[in-house]
Amino acid sequence: MEIKFGVIGCGNISRFHFNGLEKAGARIIHIADINEEAAKPYVGKFNAKYSKDYNEIINNPDVSVVSVLTSGKYHHQICIEALKAGKDVICEKTLADNPKESFEIAEAAVKYDKLFFVAFMKRFFPAYKKAQEIIPELGHIFSANVRTFQPWGNFYERESLGEWDFVFPSYGGAIVKCAGSHMLDAFMGLLGRPDSVYSHIDYFKDTQFDRKATALFEYSSGLVVNFESASHPLKKIGYERNSWDEYIEVNGTKGRIKLSTVTWDSPENNPALLEYYNDDNETVTEYRFDKINPFDIEMKEIVDSLTIRKQISPNVIDGFNVDVIIDAMKKSHDSKKSVEINWREI
Repeated sequence: MEIKFGVIGCGNISRFHFNGLEKAGARIIHIADINEEAAKPYVGKFNAKYSKDYNEIINNPDVSVVSVLTSGKYHHQICIEALKAGKDVICEKTLADNPKESFEIAEAAVKYDKLFFVAFMKRFFPAYKKAQEIIPELGHIFSANVRTFQPWGNFYERESLGEWDFVFPSYGGAIVKCAGSHMLDAFMGLLGRPDSVYSHIDYFKDTQFDRKATALFEYSSGLVVNFESASHPLKKIGYERNSWDEYIEVNGTKGRIKLSTVTWDSPENNPALLEYYNDDNETVTEYRFDKINPFDIEMKEIVDSLTIRKQISPNVIDGFNVDVIIDAMKKSHDSKKSVEINWREI
């Protein structure tokens, strides 16, 4: 059966999905957005049907896969309706606004036996895939550091959020949801799920807009992952020296890796960098892959997965994991103590 896509949501992130699907040879037959002007360029490009109401995509018997690219607050309802209608689903991160909603989406994916992909695109950097290969060579892992510093500006000295007022209502959070969630997924993809967390979250005054978050993720093995996500105004820091400063460093008894990512919306300008120190021969290897957009790799692998009916990660459980860990960070901050993470089984 030919795979036919319905896309719900034509906001900023959608261009990466449309471009990646086009390069993968996917057939997009139906597009929905409440803003017809936002949808019009894609409707014309793919000769697709347009609807203002996303339910018309859900109820379209010719659509086999639904891409959910709306704001996060709508993911729960749309994803479950799509699964009930017998559609496979691609959902932009984060999966939902809280673990309860994520759990219900995951249950529905299992119940209706559909393929489900959560678009944490950083797993598709070739450097990340190489890091997954090397991790077993590091021996006993005793330390890890994860950072995502993104140039949102100086929220530490301004008086109001101003034009950033839309972030929390749209995404249910700020720096952790929009930036940190990718790196939370990425480090769990390398190291697995932690057992507990101690966290501090710095909110913009009198709001729920988190501008910085720090956490210690604890494992039963004794490993503690140091995690920090922050908005900042610094102009020339980071691997690219363009203020984007994001990496994962993992230390083991036999070596170290450090994965530095690149600016999310122009990843084709530079490759992500993986540095591997091998203690057996005391050498450092730098893996500098070709410059490539990980969204394109992601969409190609998803289309291939749909074709052969084989689930790949990040899947619905990976999406659930991120929502659980963010919730645990908030609970730790509120209680000012370490919190055990409740990993409910799907």
